[in-house]
Amino acid sequence: MEGVASGNPDIDRFIKNTIYDAKGRGYKFLEWVPYERFTDIKEIGEGGFAKVFSATWIDGVSKYDKQSDGSLKKREPKPGKLKIQWEVTKFEGLEFYGLTKDPETKEFMIIIQFAEGGNLRSSLSNNFKNILWKEKIELLYDSSLDLRDLHESGYLHKDFHSGNILRINTTLSLISDFGLSGPANEQKSDDKVYGVMPYIAPEVLNGEQYTSSADIYSFGVVMAEISSGKPPFYDKKHDLSLALAICNGLRPEFGKGTPEFYKKLAYKCMNANSNERPTAKELFDMIEFWFDSLESVRDEFGLAFEEADKEIPNISTLYKKNSDAVYTSRAFTFSNLLPKPINSSIITSYINEENNKDCDSQLVDLEVSNSIQLRDTTVDENSDDD
Repeated sequence: MEGVASGNPDIDRFIKNTIYDAKGRGYKFLEWVPYERFTDIKEIGEGGFAKVFSATWIDGVSKYDKQSDGSLKKREPKPGKLKIQWEVTKFEGLEFYGLTKDPETKEFMIIIQFAEGGNLRSSLSNNFKNILWKEKIELLYDSSLDLRDLHESGYLHKDFHSGNILRINTTLSLISDFGLSGPANEQKSDDKVYGVMPYIAPEVLNGEQYTSSADIYSFGVVMAEISSGKPPFYDKKHDLSLALAICNGLRPEFGKGTPEFYKKLAYKCMNANSNERPTAKELFDMIEFWFDSLESVRDEFGLAFEEADKEIPNISTLYKKNSDAVYTSRAFTFSNLLPKPINSSIITSYINEENNKDCDSQLVDLEVSNSIQLRDTTVDENSDDD
């Protein structure tokens, strides 16, 4: 079949299947692109499992029939992982265009959509003061939508962090890098833990199997990072001592002025009890509600976010990173070295309604559920954030 000549029968078969599926249905399909059809190839990043390059695709994407910028990512091709990337693309996720092969290194590369704004971590580092809460909630909306679709397709991300959230432009952010992803029913075969330590759920650090709720924990850490503008635990060594602290309830800090209901949802996501975290759908539903509220100046949530905007200039994003703080994915082994995860008293005060009436009465009781029931929606105008 024209356009398929990778030299790898599994990859050829996978590309052919996307073409067959597209026939007569108007679907997108993947392409095999000769390496010489790319120019201006530049390395722009490196993660734990792949290098990332920017490039200009001379022929462009077929459906646009023009030159376009794209990203090339070097990694060993595994049809199972390619399938996950492709499934996410179908749900308006990060565009996956096809594959190519570096003739010198003999390495395969996947061709994905170019992110003009880089990743979320670099965006926060370089532009935090200009990212107001409406934009913060919008990027959480995009990311939670991607995560919901991924989970509903039966897959887990397993490496969710700010370096894997790409800012396509100022109005669109998408999750990326499915190198560790897999089916929800797929069990690990060794005792190693993979990922970026500050984002790894405590039960996973403790050796339990990865579940969808572990992705939710990682999302909660990202929520804190968006609030503070700083990478989680930047001042600590990412080693056994941090893993112990996380299992004992240590969580990332929030920025000054962060709305209490926002903290509460983030802490629910970071609950030490994985069974009490919201699902991806519940998470998306609440963030969608917040996003909609920002369109109305009379809404309590929208007003709270607008008030929080006033504190952004006062939040310092200067920090000195510990030389042993590592924000690329790697493997850890903590067999029988960690205690059972628990919540700190601060987290308990936020997630326990009986002990947190003061927090709830500030704006609203935010019990994340399928119905998103809201109670106590009065604002205490005399209360202060933080």
